[in-house]
Amino acid sequence: MKPASTGEEAFLVGYVRTPFGRADPRRGVFRQVRSDDLAVVVLHEVLRRTGLDSAAVDAVILGAVEMLGEQAHPGTAIPFLAGFPEHVVGLSLERACTTAMMAVHVATMQIRCGLADLVLAGGLDSMTHFRIPTIKDGMDMEAVIREGGHMLAAMNPNPRLFERVNPIELNGGQGAERLAEQYGIDRETMDRWALRSHQRAIAARDLLRQEIVPVEGLDPDGAPVLVRDDQGPRPDTSYEKIAALPPVYRPDGRITAATSSGQADGAAICMIASEAAVRRHNLTPLARIHTIAAGACAPTDLIRSAIPATRRALERSGLALGDLAVVEVNEAFASAPIALMREFGIRDEALVNPNGGACALGHPVGASGARLVGTTALELRRRGGRYGLATICGGMGQGAATILEAV
Repeated sequence: MKPASTGEEAFLVGYVRTPFGRADPRRGVFRQVRSDDLAVVVLHEVLRRTGLDSAAVDAVILGAVEMLGEQAHPGTAIPFLAGFPEHVVGLSLERACTTAMMAVHVATMQIRCGLADLVLAGGLDSMTHFRIPTIKDGMDMEAVIREGGHMLAAMNPNPRLFERVNPIELNGGQGAERLAEQYGIDRETMDRWALRSHQRAIAARDLLRQEIVPVEGLDPDGAPVLVRDDQGPRPDTSYEKIAALPPVYRPDGRITAATSSGQADGAAICMIASEAAVRRHNLTPLARIHTIAAGACAPTDLIRSAIPATRRALERSGLALGDLAVVEVNEAFASAPIALMREFGIRDEALVNPNGGACALGHPVGASGARLVGTTALELRRRGGRYGLATICGGMGQGAATILEAV
C-alpha cells in the first residue's frame, strides 16, 4: 500500500542518537556538554554508519524547543560547526515536543516533492541548560516567569495570553492529570506502567546500544567518562518505591515524578533518502516512510494530542491498529500511552514501547520525536513485522504521528 498523494518514495536509511542524560546540574552526565556539540556527534555518526560523506547531503533539518543560546539556529549553525560543505541547505524548526518528528516529516515532504535526495533530520535539547519549571496548582505564573533561568522565562509569553487561559492549564503535568481523569486511569495503573518502562529499558540495554553513539561526559564526581547508556533507567526501582512517591502537580493528583518523563539532555538524527539516493549510494533502508500526519486538540489537553495525530495517520494510511507490529508512544507522562491504548482498543501491552519509554529513558524535548521514529524502525525489523507507528504529543495541543513500513 502506497501513501496517498505522493511522488517520490522516502526511506529511513540511518538513525542514531546520543545517550540521554538526566537534566541535573550536579549529577547529569552531560551537565557541562553543549547540546549543539551533542548534535555534531550524531551528524558525524550517522554519516559514518551509512558510509557517506557530508558532500552527499542535500539538506539538514534540526530543531530545538528553545532556539536560543547554544541552540540558536540549529539547522544552519550546527552543520557549519560539523564541517558540512557550503552547498548543504539548513532549516531550523520548532513545534514543542513534536519538533524532531516534524523535522523527519519536512524531510519526507522534500523527498516526495523531488526537492532533495538525502536529508538529515532530527533535533537536540539540553534541559539542564534550558530547564522546564514544575508548575503546580495555585502558583503565581507571573512570578515564575520573572524569576528567570528556565524555558518559560525565556519564552516570555504575552501577558494577554493570561486573559484567555490560566497558563497553569497549559502545563504538561496538569494536562496529564486531566487526561487521566478523562480516561479513568487510576494511580496504580500509571505506577505499574512506569515500573514496566524501567524494567523494559534495563532489559533492552544491549538493544538500545545499537542506536546509541557513546559520548564523553562526566560521572557524578566530575571525572570524565564515556557515556554508553541512558542515565534514566533505574534497575533498583520497585512498585513499592514508585507507589510511595507524592503527587507533583496537584495535592490530590495521580501524577508523580515516576509517572512523568525525566527531563533530559540529548540529540537524535534520522537520515531520509529518496529511492534514487538509495540506489546511488547503495544504502540499506531501515524502513519506508509510509504515512506522516499531525493532529491537534485543545491546548489545555496537550498530552492527548498524540491521539488525533494517530487517528489522522491511520485514516490517511488506510491501515488499522491490527496491522501494526509495534507502537512507540512518547511517555511524556504515563497517562499518554495508556489513554492512546484505550482510545484505539490496544489490549496487548507488549506491542507498546517494548524497550521502555520516556518515563525511564528521559525526554529531551527537541530530540525525542526522532528517537521514536528510529526506535520504531529498528524494533519493526527485529519483530519481522510490516508496519509500525511512532507518535508523540506536544505543547499547545500539537501532536504528530509516523507510520513506517518494513522493506
